[in-house]
Amino acid sequence: MLYFCERAECHFARKLANTTVCCAFLFCCVVAVTSALQAADEPQDLLQRIRSQMATHFSQLPNYTCHQVTDRLLRRAYTGSLERVDSVELEVAFVSNKELFSRPGDTRFEEREIHNLVPAGTIGNGAFGGHVSTIFSGDAATFTFVGTFKKDGHRTFRYEFSVPQEKSHFLVRHASAQGIVGYKGSLWVDVETLDLVRFELKADHIASYIGVSSIEESMRYSSMRIGNSTFLLPKTSQLAVADQAGNYSLNMIRLERCREFTGESVVTYGAPDNGISTDHEASEH
Repeated sequence: MLYFCERAECHFARKLANTTVCCAFLFCCVVAVTSALQAADEPQDLLQRIRSQMATHFSQLPNYTCHQVTDRLLRRAYTGSLERVDSVELEVAFVSNKELFSRPGDTRFEEREIHNLVPAGTIGNGAFGGHVSTIFSGDAATFTFVGTFKKDGHRTFRYEFSVPQEKSHFLVRHASAQGIVGYKGSLWVDVETLDLVRFELKADHIASYIGVSSIEESMRYSSMRIGNSTFLLPKTSQLAVADQAGNYSLNMIRLERCREFTGESVVTYGAPDNGISTDHEASEH
C-alpha cells in the first residue's frame, strides 16, 4: 500500500512552521505504512485477531429480525440483457445464529427451508448469517493472506479462503437434483478496526448432475442500528447463479427495518424436509 504526500519535500526556503508540519505529515505516513506492513508480516497472528473480533461480534449480536427484499433478475440463454422477474419480500429472524423466515404478516417464524416460502425461481439463504459463521468457526475453512487493498472506501487486509466439499454444508438445489458443494472466496477487513468490510464466495466445481455451473455471492457490511445499539451487519448482498443451459439469475438483496427479536414473537423449530442440515442453500426451482 502506498501513501502520497503532495509536495512533501521540505524546502529550506520555507518557514520553520511549514517545515515542521510537512515533516510531521511525512512521519505519520511512514508510521501508518509500517504498522500495516508489520501486521501483514504475521498473517496467522492477524487471522487469529480477526477470528477473535468476529467471535466478539457474534457474542454481542442480539437476536433480531429484519425485512428482507430480494429483487430477482434473469438473463435467459442466448439473450443479451437482464430482465426483472419479481421482488420477493420476507421477514427473516436471526436467532442463536440461525436464519428463520416467514412471509410478511405471518405471526411466527418456522425453521423450514426458504424455497418452500418463495415462488419458482432462484433463491438462497445464509447470506446474512450462515456463511460468515461457518468460515470463522471450526476448521472447515483454510485461509491465505493476500495483502493490503483499498475496498469499499476502507483500507483493508484481504484473505482468500476455501472450504472443501467434505467439510461444507452448502446445499445446491436445481429442479429435482441437489448436492453439497465446496466453495472458495475472499474477505476484506478494515486495517484499523478489523471489522468485516466485504465477503465474497464462489462455487464452481458443482457435480454435473445438479445442472448448475456456478454460484457467486457477495456481501457488503455496514453499521446498522438495532434498538439502542449499532452492530455490523451485511446490509446488502448479491446472489448470481448460472445453469448449464446458459441461463443467468441475479438476486439483489437488502435488509430493512431491523429490530431486536422480542419475547412476543413466536419461533417454531422443526426438522428440515429432507433431513439434511445446511448452513446455507442456493435453490432454483
